[in-house]
Parts: sequence; structure tokens; C-alpha cells
Amino acid sequence: MRRIHRRALAVTLLVALILGLTGLYAARQMLYGGSWAGFPSNGDAFISGRIRAGTIKDRDGEVLYAVRDGEGRWAEDETTRVASLHLIGDRAGFIGSGAMFHYAGTILGYDPINGLYSPNGQGGVLELSIDADAQRAAWEALKGRRGAVIVTDYVTGEIVCMVSSPSFDPEDPPEIPADDTSGVYLNRPLSAAYTPGSIFKLVTLAAAIENLDDLFERDFHCSGSAKIGGGTVTCGRAHGDMKIEDALAESCNCTFAALAVELGGETLKEYADRFGLTSRQEVDDMRTAAGRFDVGEAGSFDLGWSGAGQYHDLVNPAAMVRFVAAIAGRGDTPRLTLQRDYTHLGVTRDHILAATTAEKLGEIMEYAVQRTYGPDNFPGLKLHAKSGTAEVGTEKPNAWFVGYIDDPLHPYAFAVCVENAGSGASQAGKVANAVLQACTQ
Repeated sequence: MRRIHRRALAVTLLVALILGLTGLYAARQMLYGGSWAGFPSNGDAFISGRIRAGTIKDRDGEVLYAVRDGEGRWAEDETTRVASLHLIGDRAGFIGSGAMFHYAGTILGYDPINGLYSPNGQGGVLELSIDADAQRAAWEALKGRRGAVIVTDYVTGEIVCMVSSPSFDPEDPPEIPADDTSGVYLNRPLSAAYTPGSIFKLVTLAAAIENLDDLFERDFHCSGSAKIGGGTVTCGRAHGDMKIEDALAESCNCTFAALAVELGGETLKEYADRFGLTSRQEVDDMRTAAGRFDVGEAGSFDLGWSGAGQYHDLVNPAAMVRFVAAIAGRGDTPRLTLQRDYTHLGVTRDHILAATTAEKLGEIMEYAVQRTYGPDNFPGLKLHAKSGTAEVGTEKPNAWFVGYIDDPLHPYAFAVCVENAGSGASQAGKVANAVLQACTQ
């Protein structure tokens, strides 16, 4: 009798295990079946690196890519095709960030019951959060220069513009030599990391606000240069006597280098890490390039320059726009997504900044626009921004412009980097204005 009891118990446990594993498989199939079915090596999903069925549209229903009669076609308009190359993907499958690969299950029309079968044979429809008008505006404003443009809704996390240059027409791809160094296949908003220059002063300022109680009572003086750690930190001109608001508006290297030395490298790294600027961020199932902040020796010239966004500092544009979105969102920043219908499931936010600090940063960024950048250069936009002119060796500086607009109907944060373009405000600022005007129409 005992033997029968033991056998019955063993059978019961075995059945329970089988049912449990079956349930686990079913649950995983529900969650990940689309990704499994849309794997590029699946011959039922891809042929010669191209997806077999489906349509990709922008947020307003404009077709960016569609498969008809077994042939994939990009948008009818050439500018749209070139501007959205890195977003959609190329014919040869060299661009790994393309929607054709990362959202293949949705494009193919996968569902857990029918798999990849669709009655009309047309596959599914992927609605991206992207605005095709903004894509075109960004591409035209870049004027063929290398760089990255990214704009996101700081309430929902939806990316409304993501443009990388250089690019090419996927319907008429050029011959790219094996020794090409332009990075034409690189999606710069997601996969590049740049020297930030003065946009990093927002990080230094955040650390100063929270660690220096008398920051807003202090008087700062700039004579055009300052001796720090045996070296000389320079500014473009002597800024004279200033409060901290003016120091950011004037982008005074001497002030922020001195603040960096006072705060210390470990404090600055703590803030850069907390804001996600040194780690890889996620955009749906894609991961961005990591940034970098090296802790310079206490009191050193290198530490001073790192607080002004030089030394070995690196930031990724998508990570930067996520940080700026937190300033706009009173410390909360949403997870970034390229899927238009994704946010109905609920928006996941990360709290990375104290609300009072975010509010103060926003006020000072608005003051910088009023005092330095000129509100007339951004008509109709209630802009909060910071420019950056990042030195990159013997080449012309990289031009940065980051910020957000305070507009409940158009809650957009942005980051623009134009490589080797010179002044951040005059070069990247013009690109940002062109894109934001298109986003708010």
C-alpha cells in the first residue's frame, strides 16, 4: 500500500510539473512569441534580410514602409526615406536599430492563436510614435552634416523624432566602401556617445543646488581664465561678476570648473550615474550606447574641465533627452518608446531628480533662453534650453542644444548634436527650432 501511495504521489508531482512547465511556456509564448516568430533567421518572417509582410506608419498614419506583393517599399517621398533610414532599416539589413527587426512580430501581424498567418496576406501594421513631418524638418535642417536629433514626449515617453546623419536613400543605396569611416549605418541618437561640452553643466548645477546651501547667494567672478590644479581653464570672454543663473546663461567654464573642484569628482559621478548618463538606457528592447564620466584627481585641472563637460566626458543623445525630460517632468522621466499604441498599457516613469531641483534647473534654463539665446529665435515656443560647444581635438567643436518646451499640448524634450559645426546655440539651436516648429504644428 505504501508503495502504491509513493507511486501515486510521484505521478501527481510529475503531472503538476508538466502542467507548470506547460503554463510557463504558454505564458512566455504570450509575452515573447512575437519576438521569437520575428527572428531574422526565421524564413517564414524574413527573406534575404527583408521582412515578408506588414506595414509601418507614423503617428498620423503616413506610410513609412510597406510590403506589397512580396516587395518591400519605403515611403514615396525621398526626403522621408532618407530621414527615416535608421528608424526603419535598410534593404541589406546592415542597420541593426531598424523597426523591421525590433518590431517584426507586430509588423508581421503575429498573434498567439494564428502565429504569422494573416487572412489577407498583408501582415500587421506597426504604428510608430514618430512624426514624419518632424523627420523631414530635422533632415533638412541638418543640411547634410553629421549628427543626431531626438525629440520625445516627456509625459508619455513617445519618441516623435529620431534622425541620424549621414544617411542614404534605401530605394537607391550607394556603394559603401569597406573602409568607410562616416558611420553611415550607425543610428547616432541611440548608438553614439559624444563629448557633451557645456550641456553637462546641467549635471554640475544639479549637484551644486543639492550640495551647496549658499549657491544662490554667492557672487562668482570670471576674468576670462582661472588657474585650477596647475592648469588654466578658459572662457570665450571675461564674464565679470555673476550669480549662478548668469553663469549658466553665459556658460562660464571658470565658474563650473571651480564648482566641480569644490563638489569633488565622486559627487559629480554619482549624479551622472543617477541621471543615467553613464549607463545604457532602453528604448523598448533596444539599448543605447553608454556614456562616460572619469573621476579626475581631487583639485585637478582635469576635474575642473569635467565639470564643464570636457576631459573624458561622453553622453548619448537619447540618455541626454531622458535627463532633460526629467527636468521638465519635475524629476520623473518616462521610459522611451517608439510605439504609438504602447502607452495605453501605462507609462513607466523613473524618479531620478528631486522635484525642487528640477524646478530650479528649469527656471535657470528658461532664463538662459531669455538672456542669451533669444526667444525670437524660437517663435511661439516657451523654451527652456542649454547649449554646448564641445571641443573635440583639432576638428571644429560639436554643437549641442538640449532642453524642452513648456507646453501642455506639445510636451516635448529634445537633444540635438551637430558634429563639427561650431557654436551650439547658433548651429544646433537652429536645427532644434526647425524640428520643434514641425512638432507643434
